[in-house]
Amino acid sequence: MFKKKTSAVFAALFAATALCGCSANASPDIEPHLISVPSASPVRPIDSSETQIIPYEVCDAGSEKYRERVDTLYSVVVDDGKKPVFSDGDPLAEVYGAAVDILDRYVLNEWHGSTTGEYNTVHTIHDYLVAYVDYDFELYESYRNGDTSAMNSPSFDIDGVFLNKRAVCDGISRAFNFLCAIEGIESVRVTGTFMGVPHAWNKVRIGGVQYNVDVTADAANYSIGDSLYKQISHGYFLLGDRTFRNFRAGEPPRRHVFEGDFSGGEDYDYYADKALTVGGKTFSCVIKSAAELNALFEAVSAQKGEVGKIEVKLDFEGKINVNDGDMYAREIAAAYGKLKNADFSVTSSQKPYFQAPNGVYLFLMYK
Repeated sequence: MFKKKTSAVFAALFAATALCGCSANASPDIEPHLISVPSASPVRPIDSSETQIIPYEVCDAGSEKYRERVDTLYSVVVDDGKKPVFSDGDPLAEVYGAAVDILDRYVLNEWHGSTTGEYNTVHTIHDYLVAYVDYDFELYESYRNGDTSAMNSPSFDIDGVFLNKRAVCDGISRAFNFLCAIEGIESVRVTGTFMGVPHAWNKVRIGGVQYNVDVTADAANYSIGDSLYKQISHGYFLLGDRTFRNFRAGEPPRRHVFEGDFSGGEDYDYYADKALTVGGKTFSCVIKSAAELNALFEAVSAQKGEVGKIEVKLDFEGKINVNDGDMYAREIAAAYGKLKNADFSVTSSQKPYFQAPNGVYLFLMYK
């Protein structure tokens, strides 16, 4: 059951237990090489599309009529693929303008028209939404406590994302679709459950191949004391249906359940050609052995806390079923043992890392 039908979409707080009594860095900016310098007249693919006038009706921003108007804007851009035209003073123009401003800053015009450009654009949209849009946990708790008025919150839609930078997964998945539509990239919303909770994410087509992208799940939220922090991850970025259906790590299992055709599909290996440098040493983002993992943690330790979080893929020889349980628990615990004076450590009740499909982990080490 989902918004605009009968009910709501939410995502659970990942690893919401207190890890230790320390602080953490704020969310980092998205990758610097993805930041563009807008031209004098930036061109978005939607600019060449047929236009459609959005009828202007004066209404309160919190009214049901305004929510209907936001739905109309979404439908014109995403469902019809048309460029909206607004009357003077229409507040919906601010919603659309905020979305375009994001793309003008982060998406280069020369990316348009190629598979590489599609990938760069989708990667940028993903990282922007993860980094700069906060999950509306207050709304989530309000709804869980029976407040049906929560359904009228902008956090369920694109204005919550673009104007407030605050949303639940329904709004985040719609915003992903909206930005992709402005860029002429095919994207649809998928509804189902994740960790047993009603959820929404996206399927996007790049180079003719359709992949799943779960922006909400890639926002690694964690709490320290009474404060909530977030890190960017890519564990749910460009994955096939089979991986989404089969990943069962954690309790309850972090499994995506959804209706519709089971297309199988392939995964895009985000980590294959990436490397990271720690203390002058270069490490592949695909770690092939416990020795390599230990060496990486030792290098981090030598930096005395300058490296706080690391995202890598573990692909050890002989490890199978990495999408069914934590296959690397022993090796990870040993690697954390290499850290000196770490702010995060492995205990019987705390795991200071996020496990994603295909052996992908985001490790928290220093504040």
